[in-house]
Amino acid sequence: MRGLRLALCSACIVGATSVVSAEGIENFLSQNYNDLFDLQLQKSQKDADFDKLSWIAPVTLSFERSWSNQVPGSSSAFNRYSIGINQPIFKSGGIYYAIEYAKSNLALSTASVLKQRLSLKANAVVLALKIKETKLAIKKLQLQIKNRDIEIKSVQELYGAGLTDGVTLDNSLVKKEETKLALLELESSLETLYAEFRKISDKDPKSIRVPYIKIPSKEEYLSRNIDLDIADAKTHLSKKLYKLKRSKYLPTISVGARYTKLSKAQPGLKDAFTNYSLQVTMPLSINVGNDLERSKLSSMIAKVEAKNAKRAASSEYDLVLKKLAIINKRIKVAQKEARVYSRLLKSTKDLFSAGQKSKQDVVLLENSLKIQRINVAIYKIERELAKIELFKKVR
Repeated sequence: MRGLRLALCSACIVGATSVVSAEGIENFLSQNYNDLFDLQLQKSQKDADFDKLSWIAPVTLSFERSWSNQVPGSSSAFNRYSIGINQPIFKSGGIYYAIEYAKSNLALSTASVLKQRLSLKANAVVLALKIKETKLAIKKLQLQIKNRDIEIKSVQELYGAGLTDGVTLDNSLVKKEETKLALLELESSLETLYAEFRKISDKDPKSIRVPYIKIPSKEEYLSRNIDLDIADAKTHLSKKLYKLKRSKYLPTISVGARYTKLSKAQPGLKDAFTNYSLQVTMPLSINVGNDLERSKLSSMIAKVEAKNAKRAASSEYDLVLKKLAIINKRIKVAQKEARVYSRLLKSTKDLFSAGQKSKQDVVLLENSLKIQRINVAIYKIERELAKIELFKKVR
């Protein structure tokens, strides 16, 4: 399971399916951000390729020209050309673990890039939903201001007839001013949301269509959770690092070869020759025990953190489902209230036709019904925002 997760993680960025409809959501991010993530992935791959081959020693080319005045009254010069290599061929498993470490590091860096992309995509969807929610909230306040005007007019009539006091009228005026101030704050917030959306998207924030977000199953959420991918990758990486470090304190066998060409040879010696070498090394360090023990502890810590991450992911999923259940109840309550207002509006219109209610009573209820329907729409947006908590973790 863990190996499968890492294998999926290494390839998940290029063509991963998403719990959000592919149409639209990928285009939420600007081309610059998409290019940035692609370049980060390419660099991660190149870093891994470099690490996989880092155990191969470089070939050394050298040229030397020297002069000598050893013979009195004269000077001589000669050139030395050489090419050589000193290559470890056995490092007590170190070569194998170096390659495996590079693979694990690639899985971790790939998952990290994917997490950044998922987070930014989720942020784009959140901003789009917040823009839609704020627009609805503005409409709601505009309707409330209209109702405040009707209420103020009614209170003014009662005040003129001596049927109410000035405090009631003043309270009605204050409530209208508070609503107008709240409207101004929402309009300012909307412009801020537009600006934040433009930072990460090339789309027009005023004409965006928010894609539908579906809820993954708990099994899918845990099997495709990017945080768990990262935790597993860290576990593998620390394990390989421990084995790689351990191999550094074990014997290493190296072979060497160097070809040399001289412009002048000493009498009886060749001007071109090759040296070969076989070397066995083993470092002795007083700190080897502490070094390996702390590396082993790091591996154990990563393993425990992976278990904690899985428990946290399971808890997060359950919490989101509970939030969704509460929001669904709020939606049902708001829908029920809207139906009550709808029936009340119908009866008020009948009474208005019979001359028993005023036009203001009808308009007041019409606005109130619209407000209740807006509340339903806002709750549905809150439901989508809750789903984002799952979406931003699933690759």
